[in-house]
Amino acid sequence: MRMKKTYEDMNRSDYLIEHREEVSQSTFCKVFCDTASAYPEETAVYCEGQSITYKELLAWAEASAHKLIDAGLQREEIVAIRTGRTIETIAGILGIWKAGGAYVYLDKAYPPRREAAILQECGCRFVLDKEWWQDVPKVHNLLPLDLSQNQGLALLIYTSGSTSRPKGVMLEHKNVIASMYDFQIFGVKKGDHYGIFPGLGFVAAISDIFSGLAVGAAAYIIPGHVRKSIDALVEYYKAHTIHISFLPPHMARKLLAMDFKDLKELPLCLLLVGSEPVRNLNTAPFSIFNVYGASEMCSMIAHYEISGSPSDGFYPVGKINPWLKGYLVGENGLPVAPGEPGELWLAGPQVSRGYYNLPELTKSHYIPNPFSREPGYERVFKTNDILKDVGNGNLLYVCRKDNVYKIRGFRVENTAVEYAILQCAPVKEVAAKAFMDEGGCNVLCAYFTADEKLDVKAIKERLRERIPYYMVPSCLIQLDSFPRNLNGKIDRKAIEAPKELNDHKLLEKLY
Repeated sequence: MRMKKTYEDMNRSDYLIEHREEVSQSTFCKVFCDTASAYPEETAVYCEGQSITYKELLAWAEASAHKLIDAGLQREEIVAIRTGRTIETIAGILGIWKAGGAYVYLDKAYPPRREAAILQECGCRFVLDKEWWQDVPKVHNLLPLDLSQNQGLALLIYTSGSTSRPKGVMLEHKNVIASMYDFQIFGVKKGDHYGIFPGLGFVAAISDIFSGLAVGAAAYIIPGHVRKSIDALVEYYKAHTIHISFLPPHMARKLLAMDFKDLKELPLCLLLVGSEPVRNLNTAPFSIFNVYGASEMCSMIAHYEISGSPSDGFYPVGKINPWLKGYLVGENGLPVAPGEPGELWLAGPQVSRGYYNLPELTKSHYIPNPFSREPGYERVFKTNDILKDVGNGNLLYVCRKDNVYKIRGFRVENTAVEYAILQCAPVKEVAAKAFMDEGGCNVLCAYFTADEKLDVKAIKERLRERIPYYMVPSCLIQLDSFPRNLNGKIDRKAIEAPKELNDHKLLEKLY
């Protein structure tokens, strides 16, 4: 598989592919050390006017690892990172790994209560912030250090959970290595400039950053203010000769709405689109892939090259990664007939350890593989995603098995939103539901009943203090009563979208 604009083949990426079986038993730290040895003077990371070479990044990571070890860091101890979209964050991740620890990223967008809950649950003794880095030398004579292990804990990715409790997915080093190999499918090479768009606490950032750093590419961390404007993003792509980048569908549609002649002036070779269902993308002079993934699988599960308009509303998510085994399973736990929808179960090196401090939830989602005893495929992860085979090995995403929605690229459980609203206002009943607008974006709406007229703007303000921004509904609508089914329960299917759904600004203003 090749990008349309090609670069000369480089030995490092070829070596990784040829030695996959051996390297997959290793860790990213060991891969990075070899890459830094091969390309010491190549740019590794660029961020807002500052850059660092592979040699310099390795030295900084080594120094941070020594500081953590000297301070008494224990194996698999979780270290918090609070340095935002910076070079320090990347160096910190590598340093934590080399010291045998794991990391959790604290996004600046987190409300204080969410950050405090994560720090408390993880028992973080160390928080890598700007102050922590002040005495970490960039140049030193410290001995090389690497305590990372293939099956050791590497990081926690937090997603929303029921009762709005953060839910940490435990990813191991073998999962990171597997994710790194997924992206070799796209031909990432030394010299490529990889534009890092996702939030660094979002699982897509893992594959974006480390697949490039494995082969000598440069990770260009796109600043937060640039991520909010398509015009600023286009200028950033041009100014920094970005060859590869990931975008959520709403940003991809804005980009591809540009005149084709203007698109040809972009240095992009490959655009990856994902995190929610993808449809209605214009053609471009570069390759476009729909990528489907999950935090529990350390990013990408399947990929599909987009060309033309989808035949059935949405583009397929494509073929499952070649080193995964996927099963579409019915309610009876048996594979469904060809073409029939079923829940996707997955086995292979990307299957994560489970949910942090949630053994019962882990037990329900991670089970022994009933379909294969092959070594490396002993466990399956039940995704809760319903997909169907549409031919040629391509899968089409249908829906979530439960009420979980993708909002702005994040998985949001309706029960978490409902619980937060119940905690913030004297409501009687509440139901959260997402509706897709004409542009293909999920819009989160919440409906409630109460004994008196409530100020929905005030409720939203209280919600922003309790839950992340992407979990705050775009509209809060007070009802006299809910529609009911025969059992007397709220009939969620009968709840209709507000008529202003496609006018987001008006929706926010009215509700």
